[in-house]
Amino acid sequence: MASAGIDEVRAWILERHPERESVESNENLIESRLVDSLSFVELVYAIENASGVEIDFEAIDIQDFQTLSAIEKAFFVTV
Repeated sequence: MASAGIDEVRAWILERHPERESVESNENLIESRLVDSLSFVELVYAIENASGVEIDFEAIDIQDFQTLSAIEKAFFVTV
């Protein structure tokens, strides 16, 4: 089951792509052009707002942002 935070991120993506009805958890957001270089910073802020975690732009690992699953694992799953 997806966390509420990742559902917020999914909704943020879908708001920007009204032609889409869904985004699969393992769909590559960059390759599918759901997130491009201009919207990447906005995505980071959406994740920060949904997770309550500040993301250090100097330490970003692009792998953490490629899929909703990766985003959830990096920013929403607590150990």
